[in-house]
Amino acid sequence: MNVLYVLDSDTLSGAEIVMLQYLEHLATPAHRTHVFLSERNRRVRQVLEDRAIPHTTTTAYSGRILETTASPAALLEYLRAFRGVRRELIEVIERERAELIHSVSYPASLYAALAARATAIRQVWHEHNIKRIHAVNRHLYRFVGSTCAAIVGPSDAVTTNLASAGLPAGLARTIYNGIDLSRFRIDDARAAAVRRELGLAPGQPAVGLFGQMLPYKGHGTLIAAAPQVCAIHPDARFYFVGALENPPYQAALEAQLAAAGLSDRFAFTGWRTDVPDVMRAMDVNIVATTTPEPAALALMETMAMGRPIVATRTGGTPEIVVDGETGLLFPAGDSDTLGRHVLRLLADESLRDRLGRAGRSRVEGRFTLEQHVEAMMALYAEALGLPTSGRPPDTPR
Repeated sequence: MNVLYVLDSDTLSGAEIVMLQYLEHLATPAHRTHVFLSERNRRVRQVLEDRAIPHTTTTAYSGRILETTASPAALLEYLRAFRGVRRELIEVIERERAELIHSVSYPASLYAALAARATAIRQVWHEHNIKRIHAVNRHLYRFVGSTCAAIVGPSDAVTTNLASAGLPAGLARTIYNGIDLSRFRIDDARAAAVRRELGLAPGQPAVGLFGQMLPYKGHGTLIAAAPQVCAIHPDARFYFVGALENPPYQAALEAQLAAAGLSDRFAFTGWRTDVPDVMRAMDVNIVATTTPEPAALALMETMAMGRPIVATRTGGTPEIVVDGETGLLFPAGDSDTLGRHVLRLLADESLRDRLGRAGRSRVEGRFTLEQHVEAMMALYAEALGLPTSGRPPDTPR
């Protein structure tokens, strides 16, 4: 197979991590891959360079977030960007003799659709978000869908939302993300070393929230829940783990912490290369997303590390976390319930252990990287008219 990956983001997050898994799997003489990405995405560029993965960078992507607007200035900017990216993508497709495009987001798929139409090759659109479908983008989704061999979502919540745009039946398929269990090995010695590095004493409660520094990740909800937790556990510490790439938002969170008198209880760790061990070092991990969560990798990652998770009951989360069996769910933005769940877990070590073990077992049975990649490779083969083997890509789990 010869696959061209198209991404428009400026950072390395879940969608890009999933893409890198495919690139690693296809790094054999039997396959060819190429990545088309924004020059601004320094983090992904560095990974590609370190792994000697062929790639082309562009400055043609719009600097504006793609959104529905009547602003003439914005529309002119989008027109310039789409023309430039289309031209450059066609050049890459022809030069690399790409057979299939894999776009990793809705904006990337829209850019790619124009080049796919011009070159008569198909794309696989991998959508990792749940976006509101309205009168304008409904037509754009259908246009992109007309260039696709398949549209993939990481949960039924994502694919059901996509299908509501009026896409052809069966085009949108659910393929759950998978965890590389060789990377997510439980090692309590390494976790203990992380706790010492963070200045945590034995038995001192630690709560972590992992993810990008973006408002919808719900950092504020955890801050609002913290006083309830600290009233019972005055030595509890909270950690925001993720790249510090949004200074205005970080400053707003720091101001919220200062106003609540919690500045000494919270720490911003920044980017970590040892996320599995940091997850294991926490007593409880939080996914507090305030918008519909498509399928946060942090859910599966925490479960893989045998730690209990408290997550918002939104989007695809209930498909991954079984409430009361592998974690505890709460309504988005409900800091009071979040605080009660954290207190319940901190008070009951046996419950934490039971949820953690059940979470690890669920990942091992349903959400492994091998299962995910097998399904995606079968979908690629189907899109290219090649023989397929293994589990059909749209078989429910």
